Amino acid sequence: MKKSLITFLLLVLVSCSSGDEITEDNVTSVSNDTPTTTLSTQKSDDTTTTSTTDPVFAYTFDVEKMSPFTGKELPPETWLLRPKRVIAFKIDNNINARPQSGLQEADAVHEILVEGGMTRFLAFFMDKTSTYLGPIRSARPTDPTLVRPYGGTLVVSGATDGLIPAIRDLGVPVLEEQSAPAMFRISERKAPHNLYADTELVREKINDRGFFFLQPGPNPIYPFGLDQRNWNTGANKITVKYSEFTTVIWKLDGDKYSRFIIDDYSDNKEATAHNFITQDGNYTDILKTETIVIIQGPLYKDKATTLPSVLTVGVGNAYVFNNGNFVKGTWRRGDISETFDLVDENQNPIFVPPSSQWVHILPNEGEISIDN
Repeated sequence: MKKSLITFLLLVLVSCSSGDEITEDNVTSVSNDTPTTTLSTQKSDDTTTTSTTDPVFAYTFDVEKMSPFTGKELPPETWLLRPKRVIAFKIDNNINARPQSGLQEADAVHEILVEGGMTRFLAFFMDKTSTYLGPIRSARPTDPTLVRPYGGTLVVSGATDGLIPAIRDLGVPVLEEQSAPAMFRISERKAPHNLYADTELVREKINDRGFFFLQPGPNPIYPFGLDQRNWNTGANKITVKYSEFTTVIWKLDGDKYSRFIIDDYSDNKEATAHNFITQDGNYTDILKTETIVIIQGPLYKDKATTLPSVLTVGVGNAYVFNNGNFVKGTWRRGDISETFDLVDENQNPIFVPPSSQWVHILPNEGEISIDN
């Protein structure tokens, strides 16, 4: 009996020593930074077996260390300077205002319909800066509905009578034109397309006034995340038609979309590159973004000013584009102080990829075309 037991144990030891050998060098480490984790096991006959685990989509927004405009983590030298207020500058998009300056340096840009079928921009600055931003123009009724969730201050050249008090009543501080060097008029452009600003000098003016701002926030205006499993492909070119006068075209170039514009006020009716220009005038380049978000809402005339405005409270169509992929769904928001809730057509949450952002606030009458 003892002899049989010893023989059995010897056979077990032999079989174990001649089997597959697994070492630390043969196993790929698991990283939370990658969406898919692959484990490889090297066998003694030099063949490799591979098994893929479920994708990793973990993402948590850190209000102290991440940008509410891109969803990306910031370097310590940036977030250690917080808390900082959000400042939204109203930027001209008239044909005589192009090429603009400083849009390429903004944390994010929102584009909004105004009168005449044209658009203007809200250039948001929190962690980024520009010494030459403009041209700055007057406020419009849709502006406070986008600035309010960030607890930000709206910077403008003025507004239609009665509008600025109405914006302040909505809880959005407004800073109008200031003297140089915080804001200044340039001789190369004709008024009203010649007001520019140094964002940090304007920030000092706002800080001196003690305007309200969120601490330690703010949170993003819509949810960021890494789960884009249910997205569609084929969005290498996006056409956003605001009106018969203004059409924006985005074309994928690498991992970013380049911006082109068709302006019916121009003699050239073809799509042209929408460039920015530096202060010295020696460098121009096309405006780009990694992600495009479209929020569609009902078009209405503001009662106090009769100016065209887009409703951003309620429910409407939403689109998100990134790296040639897209998802269509719905946005919901109950109040201008709230953020947007985004869901796809199957009522699953839409997570916007952490990246640079360009947000179109588009009336329901606007048109969207998606091409590959």
